[in-house]
Parts: sequence; structure tokens; C-alpha cells
Amino acid sequence: MRILIVLCLVPALFLFSCQKEVDLSNGSNGISITGSDNELLQKIVSKSGSDSSSLIFEYNTSDELVLLRTIDVSGGATAVSEERAVRNAQGIIERLIIKDDQYKQFGVDSVITIVQYSAGKYMFKVTTIDVGIGVFKDSVAIVYDPVGNVISERMYDDLALGSYDETAKIDFTYDDSNIATIKQYVFNTRTSSYSLRETFSYEQYDNQRSPLTIGYDAFVFNSPSLYSSNNPTRNSIASQGAPVLTYATTYTYNPLSKPSTAVAIIQPGNSTVTSTYYYQ
Repeated sequence: MRILIVLCLVPALFLFSCQKEVDLSNGSNGISITGSDNELLQKIVSKSGSDSSSLIFEYNTSDELVLLRTIDVSGGATAVSEERAVRNAQGIIERLIIKDDQYKQFGVDSVITIVQYSAGKYMFKVTTIDVGIGVFKDSVAIVYDPVGNVISERMYDDLALGSYDETAKIDFTYDDSNIATIKQYVFNTRTSSYSLRETFSYEQYDNQRSPLTIGYDAFVFNSPSLYSSNNPTRNSIASQGAPVLTYATTYTYNPLSKPSTAVAIIQPGNSTVTSTYYYQ
């Protein structure tokens, strides 16, 4: 369910001009997370039949995002995951503390992602998982184009062998200030080449404001769709060996032109997901 919300209903959140020099010193490229209305998004609750999913947001005293928590209820079972950011005095994310129910089967309460920041950009993320019998590391290199757009994330794993092996990548394209495509690839060690596994395409956005601005922090929080400045109204997911899923989303807006509700119709199947946005 989380992929449904984060990639389809939660708006992409960052007003970016490729004419500007990128400066990530405050984690949001110089744009306030609240804007002039002093209104913060607190929660998004989405429902589809008896299933539901909630995204919960928390902020520090500078109104910078420090927690993204997901609570999924499906088939009567509840799953909880969260990413908590530790920021320095300049607002730059230095590490993430990640908790997820899946880690409990290994006796692990949480894992730590160390974030490297250099020359005004987030450059690497290294996640360490200690399962007792070994320490595993997952490294992500963040790649930029000449004007400062994040165009790729390259993934490498160290399976307690002392060396990193290339495993996957995610490529991004843009349409003005919005994410246009997110393509996920798996690395084939036998052929030393990538195979496309999944494509998230955003064909159309509205012209209204997104409810949250986190800038390039979106890539640190592993939610790149939170980069865009508008709200996606038509998008699709194409997975290898599966039918293409298409989403048509209609919003209502509050007096500040931010989403109040969203209704997504998903094809094939004609299923519906309804989301409600809460602010404070």
C-alpha cells in the first residue's frame, strides 16, 4: 500500500528552477518548508476497502522534516516503518535512524544510514545492518547532472565480505519542476549490465501547490516523488511481467490551494483509493 500513496497520491514537493545554482545548506534549497501560510502537513490517511495506510510527518523547531512514519493495515495485519532524520545545526541530514517491522525477525531494532554531504550536495548514503553473525552494508551513490538535478542513485552491497558489489540503480527524469519518470534497474553480474524492472511515470500534474516542501531531502528520505512542486493527477506503474497500473487522481483543495482530499481510480480493476490530508 505504501507505494500506492507515496508514488501516486502524496504530492511531489519542491519548487525547483534549473536556472538557479543548487544550495542544499538548509536541506530545502532556500525555500521554506511552510511557505508564507505557516501550515504544516501532519498526516495523510488513505483507504481502499478494508485496507488503509497512514503517512505521519514530524518536524523540528525550524519546521524541517525529521520523521516520516508509515502505518499500513492490510488483511487485518498492521505493519509500521519509520525514518528519523538527525540534522546538524545547518539543517543538513547527517544520518537516518530506520525502524521497520521486517528487521525484528533478525533481532534488530533499527538500522542507521550515514549520509555524506559535500560541496552543497548529498553524495552518499551508507546503511549498516548488524545481524549478529555478520555486518552488512548497503551504499548508495547520488549522481547529479550539470545543473544540479539528481539523475541517478547507484546501489552497492557489502555482504560481510569486505568489498562492495554493484546491485541496482534508480534513474530520474524531470518535466520542469516535477519528477517525470523513476526507473528501477537490477544489475546482472553475469553480463555486467542493467535490466529494467519497474517504471513509475508521471504523465500529468495539476497546477496547485504541494502540501510539503523538503527539497533534495526527498532523496535522503528514500521518497523521491516528494521532490515535485505540483500534485500528480495521472501516473502509471509498469512492472516486469505484470499489467501496467494506471492512476487517475482528482483532488479537492483547501483555502491555501493545498490538497484536502484525493481520490484515485486504478485500472485495471477500477479500484478506488481515497486520501485525506491533515494540517496544523
